[in-house]
Amino acid sequence: MKHTPGPWKYEPSTQTMRSVPTNYWLATMNSWEGAVDHAANARLVAAAPEMYEAIQAIVTLADGQGQRNLMECAGRARQLLAKIEGRRNRG
Repeated sequence: MKHTPGPWKYEPSTQTMRSVPTNYWLATMNSWEGAVDHAANARLVAAAPEMYEAIQAIVTLADGQGQRNLMECAGRARQLLAKIEGRRNRG
């Protein structure tokens, strides 16, 4: 799969998603005022590259072909959920 590498971040002043550190424009995150929670949508979109990597790790683990263990995969998943939900991961 070929996509703009992460990390990605939300730029509130322009309501756009940008790549880091290249600052490529990826998407515009706007709609009429009050229709959606832009920050929540932006967190979800920004986490997409990491979600892709986490899913790959889970598939590798399930196939029995990797060196990663289940606790490492679960830890990555918890960190992603905290990031997407806009909270700090308590470990």
